[in-house]
Amino acid sequence: MSRSSVAPHAQQTRGDKRLQQRRAGAAKGTGGSPHPGLRPAPPPRVPALPPTDTGTHLVAIGTLVALAIGLYLPTLNGPFVYDDPNAVSQSTLIRHLWPLTLFVTLSNRPLTDFSLAINYAMGGLDPWPYHLTNMLLHACNGVLLYVIAWATLASPALAHRYGAARALIAWAAAVLFVVHPLATESVGYVSSRSEVLAAFWILLALGSYIVATLPAARPRMRRTATWVMVGAGFAGLASKESAATIPLVLLLYDWLFVACGEWEQTRPRRRLLALSCLPIVVGGALLLQRAYFSPSPMGDYGATAGLTFNRFTRGQYLMTQFGVILYYLRLVVLPVGQTFDYDWALARTPFSPDVLLPLAVLVALIVVAVRVARTQPLVTFAIGWTLILLAPTSSIVPIADLAVERRMYLPLAGLMLLAAVGLWELVQRLPDAWKVPSWPYVAIVAAPLLALGALTYQRALLWGDPIALHEDGVARAPGNPRVRLNLGVTYLNLGQQEKAYATLAEAKRLYDRQESLQAFPRIGAFIEYNLGAVLFARQQYDAAEERLKRSIELGGQYLALRPMAFMLLSHIAAARDDWKGAAADMQEALKYQDNPDWRVELAEMLRRSGNVPGARYTLRQLLQAQPDNQRAAALLKSIDAAKAAPPP
Repeated sequence: MSRSSVAPHAQQTRGDKRLQQRRAGAAKGTGGSPHPGLRPAPPPRVPALPPTDTGTHLVAIGTLVALAIGLYLPTLNGPFVYDDPNAVSQSTLIRHLWPLTLFVTLSNRPLTDFSLAINYAMGGLDPWPYHLTNMLLHACNGVLLYVIAWATLASPALAHRYGAARALIAWAAAVLFVVHPLATESVGYVSSRSEVLAAFWILLALGSYIVATLPAARPRMRRTATWVMVGAGFAGLASKESAATIPLVLLLYDWLFVACGEWEQTRPRRRLLALSCLPIVVGGALLLQRAYFSPSPMGDYGATAGLTFNRFTRGQYLMTQFGVILYYLRLVVLPVGQTFDYDWALARTPFSPDVLLPLAVLVALIVVAVRVARTQPLVTFAIGWTLILLAPTSSIVPIADLAVERRMYLPLAGLMLLAAVGLWELVQRLPDAWKVPSWPYVAIVAAPLLALGALTYQRALLWGDPIALHEDGVARAPGNPRVRLNLGVTYLNLGQQEKAYATLAEAKRLYDRQESLQAFPRIGAFIEYNLGAVLFARQQYDAAEERLKRSIELGGQYLALRPMAFMLLSHIAAARDDWKGAAADMQEALKYQDNPDWRVELAEMLRRSGNVPGARYTLRQLLQAQPDNQRAAALLKSIDAAKAAPPP
């Protein structure tokens, strides 16, 4: 018998089996259709829920805002650390709010940089506006999580069990998120503004999608929610590239809580999900191109992240992330041993226990998430939410930093919702006599709330004190040369040169050993530069010159380093009365950073080297751009007066 004569019979048999399964599912109440050709049964109806009064919402929101500000108050006047100078104090982009096109054309994350420009307009380089903005954004994210959780617990999949207590459970989820110490890096670190800002837009997009899919929503409300969702998508991409996950997040939510486990969707919901992809189609390609292939103030972006990253392979990065993700989940449950600069070891073989065991755990979590999607949708949502949001940074796109706590900021929100529901289930197991309104639940939530809050406040104290922060980092990762570099720079900025030199010398020793993944050339370049700066301050010019030239050699075209190194080299040459060499080095520094003070120094060096026309030309060019520059005007007047004076 030919294969073609058998195939129709086999297909019909499989179809009969599927039909029987759907009928059996309908008989058991699983949502299958009892008749062939009909759609699955509609999701269960939402039971009548008691309304939540406005006072309850206001108390919940007030609590969240008070905790977000109170816990992070120690960071308010904390100085700029780590990448903050590049993002704030050394950035020329944020000096002006206008024109807006500059942020779009020059920044990889234009909305994040524009928010920093607003802070600069508020207080210049005073740290408090930057930290206050992060704190308020964190509070807003807590409020958005409260609203989303409150609406989700009233969905058809959950209302029958949690709807009556949805306000209390939603408050518990939001307050646990606000006080969790895993969020401290995102809130206390100014350069993590992109994380909390992108989280705000992702949560706003999800909340808007929920409103747009409400059966009772009016047409105008649905249209407004739809365009807010699309706008939030664009704003999220302009804040951080990870907002590209919004369509997947919405699809996961739709499947679990709107469609209740059925993939079939109505035409309006399909249209909503399609519109959520619009920001990616329009802006995603441009942002990725700019992020990975265009020059930036920090130099070649591909040297720190992206598909062109070459310090390790995509496979090695992916294998390493299995253990990193499992460590993130451990920090959610037991947030101890945190640090802002991990010295994580790179996985180099797929057969290592450090790869296989975390992979087995993650696969088991995914299997559990799929199997309980109908019966425990919150479990599936928390697991899917976490893995989707971590995918841009913890998958196959290599990033120089293998483990960074701020990547868990938004994933933490879904996990805290699951934790709040888990605590509620725990209370339901208590004897009925103990369930006096909601006090047992409040008491159970208070225990982790107090513990997490205490840990968060301790971390906030560290973020408010750069010496304590970096000393803690050295204690957590003693073999990491980068954290010692940052501690040495902090000592140097505070005028503690002896401590700075000792710390930087130890950082150089660790770098030369090449045992840490953080011992890469750019870290070596900054170690050498700062050692050169200390030696220059000591007037040990020969040793300083050696270190500065080595920093240029290691740093390549690193734009944040070369101008400073050449500027110090020019001053060393000037101290030796080598004015031609000093002028040449200063001209090299000005190629990378157009500093008016350096131009005045260049003019003085040119004058002393005998190139008076060159000095005069340099000053006139500067005065044409800055007519009020008094130093340039005084030097030009001095040069002209010397020319007019009769020879002795």
